[in-house]
Amino acid sequence: MLTEPGVDVRINGLHPVASRFAEALRPLCEPVSWCHDALRLAPELAAIVSHSLEYRVGALYMQAKATTLAVEALDPQPGEFVLDLAAAPGGKATQIATAMGNTGLLVANEPRQKRLAALVGNLERCGAYNTLVTSISGAKLARSFHNLFDRVLLDAPCSGDGILCKDRHMLSFWSPEDAQKKCTLQIGLLRAAFHTLRPGGRLVYSTCSLSTEENEDVLLGLLKRYKGLVQIQAVTQVQDGGLASEIGAQYPALLSGCSRVWPHLHATEGAFVAVIGKLGETEWDWVEPDPHPLLRRSPIAVDADPDDWSQRLKERWDFEPEIPAGYELVPQGRQLHLRSAEAAQLLERPWYVRAGMRVATLHKGHYFLSQQAVALWGEQAHQRRLDVDWSQTQSLFAGEPCAVSSPNLTGEVICFHDDIPLCRAVVSSGGDSIEGNVPKVARTNQLTRLLP
Repeated sequence: MLTEPGVDVRINGLHPVASRFAEALRPLCEPVSWCHDALRLAPELAAIVSHSLEYRVGALYMQAKATTLAVEALDPQPGEFVLDLAAAPGGKATQIATAMGNTGLLVANEPRQKRLAALVGNLERCGAYNTLVTSISGAKLARSFHNLFDRVLLDAPCSGDGILCKDRHMLSFWSPEDAQKKCTLQIGLLRAAFHTLRPGGRLVYSTCSLSTEENEDVLLGLLKRYKGLVQIQAVTQVQDGGLASEIGAQYPALLSGCSRVWPHLHATEGAFVAVIGKLGETEWDWVEPDPHPLLRRSPIAVDADPDDWSQRLKERWDFEPEIPAGYELVPQGRQLHLRSAEAAQLLERPWYVRAGMRVATLHKGHYFLSQQAVALWGEQAHQRRLDVDWSQTQSLFAGEPCAVSSPNLTGEVICFHDDIPLCRAVVSSGGDSIEGNVPKVARTNQLTRLLP
């Protein structure tokens, strides 16, 4: 029987106020056994979460709990090199960035151009700056990244038969022939992902399909190509994710460690996860010449803040962004970016899209803070802080100006409500009105609160 799944959210640990929300939310929600940051919302909260302040400021990410298992199995660590080979729309990529603590480097690749905007937007909204966004097919990306990454996630394009509980129309598109075509594509992607992994690293292959054609058969394709170099490891986070014994008996015993999230057992979408280790180096058919130092993991010396932007931010807004080792705070066109210096030097590569996070927009000698800069560092602002009430907060998120009484603080400010940094705004010269700078994607005229 098809049942409608509940609504799940993941706490965005990159947002400074997210931990405060999490403490208050947990008693009102159902925990997810395999992901501490994921919560199943109570029905009354699920009905309003998309218009909630907690979601609109970026402290929550709406993500089905089944999809969080892949990243938990990947277990990315701070300071590592990680690849998300098919990253859009960005749920798993932002989950990876959170686990890495915005350190190291996350290459978020999305081959389909039309999905890049969603990926970049979600990385920005969640405040992930340890990223290099690329756009190229997996096979071509493997020409440049050889035996390199500590961890690789391949959440492969699939038939989506595991999400029938959410979209019953998916059944009308499914056929054994289509699943077999997907299998061929997935084998190619998995082989490319495996090549980019360093020996001793960890690769997670996941789909939102429950069929063996798109899962176990794909792993057999990897084993056929690389034979003694592949090590299938057990997925330990889920204990009831195995195949029926009569089906499992048709496959090698080493595949028994793979796991599924069964919708009828967990009231969520279906998912498949396999953890793969690599025992030795592999070769690729085509190798791009002149590898960049980043592609050899050879750090280069950089001036982290050549134009002293940290001091300018501190003088104006009281905060000084922490610049991790190997990162730089520099203008790029009309934008100020916090980014990996080595990743940014790859901008001549045809697959390069962007590196890091936009901190501000530069215009006529002035700079305007981005929404994500307000979210990450706004709590440190004191001199140009303006506290607003709930009615004013609703107006700001509706994109409407509102009345204030601020005779002693005019011009640019950071607005706060309940000690939550909301947005950059401008108080009129008379101190009697304010106009916010909430991005269009975060606006709503139905703003509410999940928490009192």
